[in-house]
Amino acid sequence: MDAAADLARSLEARGCTVPAPSDHPLHGAQDSRWIAPAHLLRAAATARAAGFFYESLTCVDRLDPHGVVELIYTFNRWDAPARLALRVWAPSGEPVPSMCGIYGIAEWNERETWELYGLRFSGHPNLTWLLLPEDTAFRPLLKSFTAPPPSVYDATLTTSGHDDARDHG
Repeated sequence: MDAAADLARSLEARGCTVPAPSDHPLHGAQDSRWIAPAHLLRAAATARAAGFFYESLTCVDRLDPHGVVELIYTFNRWDAPARLALRVWAPSGEPVPSMCGIYGIAEWNERETWELYGLRFSGHPNLTWLLLPEDTAFRPLLKSFTAPPPSVYDATLTTSGHDDARDHG
């Protein structure tokens, strides 16, 4: 029984999949399918109904040259490993539906993705800062990121008289 392939075929039959927008191989999953953002929640609900749990969300900056970020949602099963990846290309500036209503644990991954890449998730119950200081004006995991702007914390570190490498190394 190949549960990942069965689920992938089910998603195709339900009209959730789209042709691959680009050739980016994926390793570490038994199967993967490209999903349009509009079909993401239906695909996630189908995975849950088929006994799959939500494993993770990975974001890849493909803004240059494609103008999108790629989201890779991975799902698996407890009874027999069957990792399936659902891949979504999210156009820059357009929100993606939040999966929190289907898989509550997705809330944390969506917050992290919003914070580090700037991608919004519509319907997210608590899209607030998780790792960076509130109101951070940059997105550190975008490929266009070069260095953070000066911070109030910079002055504290340089005037404390401590050598950070010695104190924290």
